[in-house]
Amino acid sequence: MFLAYFSDLFRHRFVFIMIAISASLSGFAVMLSPLSYTIKYGGLFLIAAGTYTAMPLIVCWFNMNLGGHHRRAIGSAWQIGFGNIGGIIATYAFLSKDAPNYVPGYAICIAFVCLSAISSVIYLVGCIMANRRRESVTDIGQTEWEKTELGDLRAGYRYML
Repeated sequence: MFLAYFSDLFRHRFVFIMIAISASLSGFAVMLSPLSYTIKYGGLFLIAAGTYTAMPLIVCWFNMNLGGHHRRAIGSAWQIGFGNIGGIIATYAFLSKDAPNYVPGYAICIAFVCLSAISSVIYLVGCIMANRRRESVTDIGQTEWEKTELGDLRAGYRYML
């Protein structure tokens, strides 16, 4: 809740997403290390704190940048549907033959957390570039209804970073 509150307060998502992803990555690093199980138990808390904080921030960031209810409905359905593929992958990632360290499973998790970080960076760069392109565009005299229907496709729309 702390990161969600401050990301709303500052109207900026990217930095807070990276903080959560860093916590998750550090937790997975602890799980792959040869440390005691007591310390690895603490790593699980880092994984949970990072993962369950980053996910809603990412979902919110993407949905906040989709203007118009049609685009937001389709975009959020696509995002949640694609994200649920993780449940299918997890079934085959943590196999009993890999016990007790589950190195392949944790490696897959680290790869997906890194993919999330890379995707967030790419999305941030895309939003910055789109905002810069739109700075030079002046108001073209659209009605309020047209602006609402165009959503994030209208010239005056600015993406949240």
